[in-house]
Amino acid sequence: MTNGKNVSDTDLLFDLSVWEEAWKNRPRSSKYKKKSVPSNIEEAFERWARDYHAQSFTEEGKQRSERIMGWIENQGVEFAGLSILDIGAASGIFTIPFAEKGASVTAVEPSELLVSLMKETIPPALESKIEIVNERYEEISIKDKGWEKKYDFAFASMCPAMSDWETIEQAINCARKYVYISTMAGHKEHTLMDELKDVLGVTSSHQVGDMGYIQQLLYLKGYSYTMIITREVNSFEVPVEETIEKLPEWLNTYELPSDEDSLRLAEEYILDTYKDSTVTFSRGGRFGKILIQLEQPNMKTVRTKDKR
Repeated sequence: MTNGKNVSDTDLLFDLSVWEEAWKNRPRSSKYKKKSVPSNIEEAFERWARDYHAQSFTEEGKQRSERIMGWIENQGVEFAGLSILDIGAASGIFTIPFAEKGASVTAVEPSELLVSLMKETIPPALESKIEIVNERYEEISIKDKGWEKKYDFAFASMCPAMSDWETIEQAINCARKYVYISTMAGHKEHTLMDELKDVLGVTSSHQVGDMGYIQQLLYLKGYSYTMIITREVNSFEVPVEETIEKLPEWLNTYELPSDEDSLRLAEEYILDTYKDSTVTFSRGGRFGKILIQLEQPNMKTVRTKDKR
């Protein structure tokens, strides 16, 4: 009941204000965040950043970037000659291949460590094609920067800043032709953390992921877009000692309790269960990728070159 009138499920489904309010008020963190021991956040981030950078530029990491860029190209996007705003660029996993394809790139990344790693990785021949902005995107005034409709393409791959409509609209307002956004489309999967939920007595709640809200809001606001949902899972083998060392960080990331009692129970379970000194698990989830067409909101026919 709203304002004394019956409201149908259909009315709610197509009510823009309902979706805006639902995304704004969704749970941002688990109740278990309050039951966690303090950890050295800077140390944990540095370890993550260096691991992420190393994995991003392995052959497998490069192939993942190529798959995503290939999907975008299949929608009719040609990177050569484009001006691209790479939001949350990390250490350049997309910035560098964009430049290699002939684009001019402005890479926005708030982490000084990731910016330093990016600078170390950019080939000298591409330095003139890449500008690095070491700032938080959500704190940037695009009007003051002169970024309103400045770029052909605004790109944000798994960027934490894309967690509310205001920031997404800011990305849209930077672009003339295209906007790409990718986020989780469900809960994060981690088979070891699933095992530990039973050990710690944790009941999982359903998590739709930000992509569900983004898709519906774009639809209700009249945007034209192409979307794909994929499930991507990788397998890992990690020594028991390293697993126990990373437990506080992982428990916190997957919103499980990491207080002293919980850590002790988790460590005991791992030591009892994985006696061969190696912990095997898989990690990943469902991911949503969306390409917003701003300039030509009609279907495009992409013709492959004749290889004869």
